[in-house]
Amino acid sequence: MNAHAGTLGDIAEEVWQALVERDPYMATTAGLRPSQYPRGDLAEAEAVAANARERLARLKHIDSSQLDRTERLTLAHLRYWLENEACEPSRWWTGFGVTPYSMSIFSIMPQMLFPGIDLEDAAEAERYLALAEGYVLAVVALRDRLIAQADIGWRLPRPAIGCGRNTIDEIAAAAAASIDLEPNRKVSPEVRAHIKALVETRLRPAFAELRATLDDEYERLAPEEAGMCHQPDGIDAYRNWVRYHLSYDADPSKIHDVGLAEVANLAEAMKRVRVEAFDHSGNEASFHSRLRNDSRAKVATAEELEATYKRHLARMELVFAGLVRKAPRAAARIQRLAPALEAGMTFGYYEPPPTPGADGIYHYSGNGIPDRMQLNAAPLIFHELVPGHHIAIARQSENDALPDLRRRTFSLSAFNEGWAEYSAGLAEEAGLYDDPYDLYGWLAHQRFVAQRLVVDTGLNFYGWPLERARAYMRANTMESDAQIASETLRYATDMPGQALAYRMGFLKFREIRERIRDRLGEDFDLADFHEAILDQGSLPLEVLEDAFDSWDGEREPAAST
Repeated sequence: MNAHAGTLGDIAEEVWQALVERDPYMATTAGLRPSQYPRGDLAEAEAVAANARERLARLKHIDSSQLDRTERLTLAHLRYWLENEACEPSRWWTGFGVTPYSMSIFSIMPQMLFPGIDLEDAAEAERYLALAEGYVLAVVALRDRLIAQADIGWRLPRPAIGCGRNTIDEIAAAAAASIDLEPNRKVSPEVRAHIKALVETRLRPAFAELRATLDDEYERLAPEEAGMCHQPDGIDAYRNWVRYHLSYDADPSKIHDVGLAEVANLAEAMKRVRVEAFDHSGNEASFHSRLRNDSRAKVATAEELEATYKRHLARMELVFAGLVRKAPRAAARIQRLAPALEAGMTFGYYEPPPTPGADGIYHYSGNGIPDRMQLNAAPLIFHELVPGHHIAIARQSENDALPDLRRRTFSLSAFNEGWAEYSAGLAEEAGLYDDPYDLYGWLAHQRFVAQRLVVDTGLNFYGWPLERARAYMRANTMESDAQIASETLRYATDMPGQALAYRMGFLKFREIRERIRDRLGEDFDLADFHEAILDQGSLPLEVLEDAFDSWDGEREPAAST
């Protein structure tokens, strides 16, 4: 290894170690046993930023010409990662931590950290207490953050305050239940008493004080409209969040225009399918009403839904070799969600392999199956498993050529969600949506993610009122009013810009592919193109574009010999 590669490896390892030291979620998923909980205060964010700036300065001395392809991509990935860390304080000021998605980590971590700790081991009992103490301090810091934000004019908008209060209440109850000890847990009386006292005299009051911050006076001074543009310097903040989620610079106004065009084109495609495949001459609403009473658009049981997913995956197996050169060692499995989680998760989630080679699992929701249309079953399972999330994430986790920071982190939304959406599109290109129900479901699914480009930018950049955004979403999706209300608050107050990653990532993958196809002509091979993506794991999309500029140049001379 040359000196430049060695220095690069050292910095990448430093960044990884710093990440697992301050992030118990990452530490736990890496098989480590964290002993401290991050406070999440401004001082912590500023320390992360200062360390990032110091490491960025060291990266400038690395000569990329002395590196191989993987090392060059590690250098670019690391530079992007550290530039993001250097912006951590600005995200601290402009992100609300008490909204459902943002605060979900406060629900996840107690369930993840505490049940598996052996309290009969004295050192492990001390670790339990340290983590519980740190968790309480993080709740206190979240309250302090709300107060500091309010002091500079940043307040959770009024339409989201009720949801924020409910979120705090729900997580407070769940956290207390997870940290407190059930009667049959083996532990010394002293440790049990200590934990009980911490929960009752520290944890519950901390959550109560956090909730009390969202009081009537806070609500009176809060913006009446949702959307970042209604906050001080909110437009600039939104641009920064868009770059954070997309991993490349994009103008919100252009994203909005792309979304409008995409939605219009998809609506026309859906109309053609209604007329040509279903002989339906009425409007969209009447067709969707017809589908709600169509047994072919639904399944009756969870077992039938699971069988539908497996049928689609079996068809994908027939074309997989033409799309991807290599499957991961990890098997793809389908499993129903735990009943307690089903009501709050319409679509479920993909669980990456906990260790390289272990199964990757799509946990699907069986909630309300008889009443739910399942037109999107095919694109959903292609997105979640093969050739989508499972193929990309499992291969990345098994790739020993990548440093831990690249192999074990999956935080690049536009790459991960963009690849999964692009993968569902590959199924259309391979002829797997030949059933008109599946094709209509795929088109409707695309329109759902495309309308996010319009609604997210409409709310946060153009200042659309919530009702205008909801009316647009109601006209261009098949979602219920309750789901639309939840989604629009997510875009405007919880994770502004994040919902753009799905469609913009999809479009970026297609854009890169078509550029390379045009340059290579008959020498273009689809599976080779995908291999060049998958053998490097997730990358910022601006880095991926640059990587294909060099990959293209390397391939053209080889193809002509």
